[in-house]
Amino acid sequence: MNVLEPQKLWEADEERMAIAKWCQLNEISLVVIGPENPLALGLGDVLQKAGIACFGPGKQGAQIEADKKWAKEFMLRHGIPTARYESFTDVNKAKKFIRSAPYAALVVKAAGLAAGKGVVVAANVEEACQAVDEILGQLIYGQAGATLVVEELLEGEEVSVLAFTDGKTIQAMLPAQDHKRLGNGDTGPNTGGMGAYCPCPLISKQALELVQRAVLERSIKGLQQERIAYQGVLYAGLMLTPDGPRVLEFNCRFGDPETQVILPLLESDLFEVMQACCRGQLEQLTLRWRSGLSAVGVIMASAGYPESATKGCVITGLPAANTETQLIFHSGLTVNAQQEPVTNGGRVLIAIALDPSLRQAAEQATKLAESISFAGAGAQYRTDIAQKALKMAPAPSLSYKDSGVDIDAGDALVQRIKPLSRGTQRPGVLGGLGGFGGLFRIKELNYRQPVIAEATQGVGAKIQLALQHELYDHIGYDLFAMCANQLLELGAEPVAFLDYIACGKLQVPLAAQLVKGMADGCRDARCALVGGETAEMPSLYAIGQYDMAGYCVGLVEESRVLPRFDSYQAGDLLVGLPSSGLHCAGFNELLTQLAAAGVNLKDRSPVGGDSGLSLAQVLGTPTRLYVQQLLPHLQAGEIKGVAHVTHGLLHDVERLLPAGYEVTVDFGAVPVPQVFGWLAGQLRLTAQTLLERHNCGIGMLLVLPQASRLWRTSLPGAKVLGILQSRAAGATGARIQVRNFEEQLEELARPFGGLGSNQLASEVVELTEPLPSTVVREDCFENASGRRLTRLPAHYTDPILILGTDGVGTKLKIAQQTGRNGSVGIDLVAMCVNDILCNGAEPFSFSSYYACGKWQPQLAAEVAAGVHEGVRQANSSFIDAHLAALPLLYEPQVYDLAGFALGIAEGGAILPRLDEIQPGDVLIGLPSSGVHSNGFSLVHTVLKRAGLGLSDRAPFSERTLGEELLVPTRIYVQALAPLLAQAGHGIKALAHITGGGLTENIPRVLRKELAVRLDANRFQLPPVFAWLAQAGNITPAELQRTYNCGLGLILVVAPQQAELVMQQLRYTQRAVVVGEVVARKDARKPQVLVQHFDSLLARSQRLLLVPRRRVAVLISGTGSNLQALIDASRDSAQALHADIRLVISNKPGVLGLERASRAGIPSLVISHKDFAKREDYDAELTRHLVAARIDIVCLAGFMRVLSAPFVRHWRGRLINIHPSLLPKYPGLHVQQQALEAGESESGCTVHFVDEGVDTGAVLLQAPVPILKGDTVESLTGRIHQAEHWAYPRALALLANGSLALNAEGKCVSKIN
Repeated sequence: MNVLEPQKLWEADEERMAIAKWCQLNEISLVVIGPENPLALGLGDVLQKAGIACFGPGKQGAQIEADKKWAKEFMLRHGIPTARYESFTDVNKAKKFIRSAPYAALVVKAAGLAAGKGVVVAANVEEACQAVDEILGQLIYGQAGATLVVEELLEGEEVSVLAFTDGKTIQAMLPAQDHKRLGNGDTGPNTGGMGAYCPCPLISKQALELVQRAVLERSIKGLQQERIAYQGVLYAGLMLTPDGPRVLEFNCRFGDPETQVILPLLESDLFEVMQACCRGQLEQLTLRWRSGLSAVGVIMASAGYPESATKGCVITGLPAANTETQLIFHSGLTVNAQQEPVTNGGRVLIAIALDPSLRQAAEQATKLAESISFAGAGAQYRTDIAQKALKMAPAPSLSYKDSGVDIDAGDALVQRIKPLSRGTQRPGVLGGLGGFGGLFRIKELNYRQPVIAEATQGVGAKIQLALQHELYDHIGYDLFAMCANQLLELGAEPVAFLDYIACGKLQVPLAAQLVKGMADGCRDARCALVGGETAEMPSLYAIGQYDMAGYCVGLVEESRVLPRFDSYQAGDLLVGLPSSGLHCAGFNELLTQLAAAGVNLKDRSPVGGDSGLSLAQVLGTPTRLYVQQLLPHLQAGEIKGVAHVTHGLLHDVERLLPAGYEVTVDFGAVPVPQVFGWLAGQLRLTAQTLLERHNCGIGMLLVLPQASRLWRTSLPGAKVLGILQSRAAGATGARIQVRNFEEQLEELARPFGGLGSNQLASEVVELTEPLPSTVVREDCFENASGRRLTRLPAHYTDPILILGTDGVGTKLKIAQQTGRNGSVGIDLVAMCVNDILCNGAEPFSFSSYYACGKWQPQLAAEVAAGVHEGVRQANSSFIDAHLAALPLLYEPQVYDLAGFALGIAEGGAILPRLDEIQPGDVLIGLPSSGVHSNGFSLVHTVLKRAGLGLSDRAPFSERTLGEELLVPTRIYVQALAPLLAQAGHGIKALAHITGGGLTENIPRVLRKELAVRLDANRFQLPPVFAWLAQAGNITPAELQRTYNCGLGLILVVAPQQAELVMQQLRYTQRAVVVGEVVARKDARKPQVLVQHFDSLLARSQRLLLVPRRRVAVLISGTGSNLQALIDASRDSAQALHADIRLVISNKPGVLGLERASRAGIPSLVISHKDFAKREDYDAELTRHLVAARIDIVCLAGFMRVLSAPFVRHWRGRLINIHPSLLPKYPGLHVQQQALEAGESESGCTVHFVDEGVDTGAVLLQAPVPILKGDTVESLTGRIHQAEHWAYPRALALLANGSLALNAEGKCVSKIN
């Protein structure tokens, strides 16, 4: 090897050319450039042009280190996480920015190269300004400081990640940590580095993966996009902030002292790696590192460093030679005339020790430095290198409360509002708050042909007014009134009410006041408050921010359903009932315009009767409730139509007029409330805009027969607004005319400025995108105005209505951030219908609430399509959606969802049957699909800690984190509804595992003297939970208290019926027996004990570190088992830990190949007909399998007998599935044989393949009972279901190492 030390020969063009020529003359094939200066001056370009491979970038690429300003702009252009900054060439502007910056602008850098010294991390503003004076004002680093970069001071630990790159591929080296300060404890001035150690445990595996994707790969991609060739080393200096890794700086070469501790750990040939970088072939290499080894290096610097260097001091104590475990690298060292080593620079040498223990390596490196002396002024070195890592405590455990969600606060609210709920009880109510749903018995009311009516409503931006002015119970009353009044439009009696409250931080007293207002409304209407949902969502709502939705169920005789358009006649009366004020319409626009006009709503109101009220109190007057006033007359059939005025008087009059009718609304005898005059004058509004957007004093509209005196005798305050007239065919002009309103309004508005020309924007939003059609149950029908109602099926003798509500929580945030909003609607339906299923109900109908910051029709339609898909899966009818755009409540891209489900159960079939549950009852678990929809606030916190984004690949699958976390909540209706409909099913209780996890949901179906014992070895823990626990350091107890841990629903079953239940659920639903009910001997102990959970979690976490196994499937036909394997491998909840990487068929054109193509899996057709011998064919199979780096081979209907060499080659990695319980009935026609032999059961077997026919060791068997009357076809169909369960399960056990083939050819368990 020739070594050329040209000193400063590269500074001129001709000198750089001379270097290239010298290399050519000496036949140099590869040049490695160490310092940054020759790279920045373009030596690499000169060498490359001369045809000499150069390990290092050209001048353009070197800008990433040489020009700090360019580097910062490059990072911003390509989305590389870094500190905020500004650049300056003017001293005064730089100092002014430092003093006024919105962040701690305390890092001052010379933009150019300053030999590693041009950075000042200031302790305060004054120190930062002093650095500006020195670097930019005095140019202490020369022209390197002519441009200055001022950066945000980031907090955290610094870590260096160096990477090899060929400009296309980039591979990170092991992370290291440098120690920049001169003295122990990071004291003293900055230096070029006083020591380092590697690998650095301060950066997590997840954060390192993020650095690879978000820093290294984005950098290389950015360089490519900017057409900058780059090969060599890219060095990223990082700060590990609470928000994830951020780039402090890039270097374009090996950096010291990190390189000195990184490269001794490199097992790969360094020359080969450099050569691959120069040739663009790095992707063909995989870096290999010495495992289980740490390297620590201690820099020894001369006295006076870093300001100066003491030269010529004799060095003694140097080891005679480097060893495998101790190394000395020289930097500022030379020899004197006596051939003695002497100091010749600032940093003289580095003493390195290698040891399996980081602590031992640090101690040995320090001792090595201590054994070396510099004569005269002595040496400077630190004795605390790597101590940060040694002192590193594990990250504090995260809990759900740490993420801003307080389960205890939710429980406290439930206890606080239980008395409010009890105060609304009425005939028909069953149970109380705290169950999975609200229950109402219909037969306790006197309905002959009851029809079920439903209403879903919100209160719009009026809640903002209520929150700002503490009108909490008012707004709660509003919510109930909006729902109950809407039911009156259908002629229905409100009987049961649910609420949904969402917030950023649950404030129990405030929320209790909201519920108190709802309870007050329920009492006034004789309607029961039967339940609700409170959602604490800190990443969707700010602290102090709330929204609400309500859902009311009513009953009406079918003959009394309104409106009765067919009974309308010319001359019928349009009657108005007075409102209490603005009710809930249009508040977003009103509050916005009032704020713009500078109106202080705390000021005393000039209108509204009581002169002591503030403007806010007048505007916030609760919506009037009309139930007691109207219900008797509705039930008597005295009213033809009703419309609650919610979106403007004209709009709602229109809703009451069928085609062929018109009306003139006359305010001549109808007083307009003063508040509308004040609004019109204050905002200079037109009369027309108030008619279009507000109720103008009319809260409810009625259509009465012409002869009716009802409005005079029984409806206080009622006024006849007009008389319905027949509209001539082909008539033009508005169907609704208004008289005497503008004149009256002008009089009222005059004291406040009079009428003007301003308008109020419409707040009505509608879906314009076509939605997928949903199957409507035959019980569902539409009334004359298109509203959906439900007939009560005649087969119920004691029908119980079950009401459930829920939301999707901050899972919505993931949908919004990824732009994948199509599945959260399924989540919404699932969370609601699974709850009412737990009461034994058959889901009948579903309604939703959607509120957003900015109305985006396409987004709303995408969400709605998911809701409709969920409704389809739940065998339900979609009733209605309440849609609201509320810019005052939500950010533009934010929306929230609430759902309301209605089910019906027979009185004798209500669950849970608490009195019947006893010790010995069996617990059957139905698997979840993953996280479902609870605990996502904690998920967001874990993501932040891990430094991962939603577009990053999940550490536990091949999909992104966004895709994994958005897997929809599983809907269990189709699985359980048929079972619940069977007599004597033996199911005593169902527990939906939602918020509160296993620990708090199962006790909801247990008496206090009972507990349950679960065995974690019996169910699968989806890897997402193992990763969350690992990345967030979440304790097993907190994991169980927050998440479903793989069990989405628990059945409590009588032991006598357990096997019958399992026969229906085992294979189709992957149900497992997970435990049993036991007596609770100590009331102080928890009711849920999960045995072996810690060991299950530890196994799952270890598996995260193991590469996923690569699987090939050999087929000959349809490939139904292939499809089962594909589906399972892409469902991370099944914990398969393997991916189908190749499909090979010996026949062309078979369905299995089409399945592979649809799944995007590479496939081959290798026909056995093309080979003379079986061994040759099998050798070709092996060649392709090895080329694809296959770990496991599965036979799925592969109709070939494999040769002995093939079987031996793949021993322990080759499995097959056979449709019988081996050793019975190997070979073909097995079901026919089983039936002819009179067997009571058959099934399937997954086994290792050996050289015999179906004689290999058994991994797993799945029995299937043979039923009376079974044919080959019927039995085969059920066995196929078993196969589709058994094959993925067996592959999972093999892939995760739980089962293996031992030397004796037996299948053995490897669980530990």
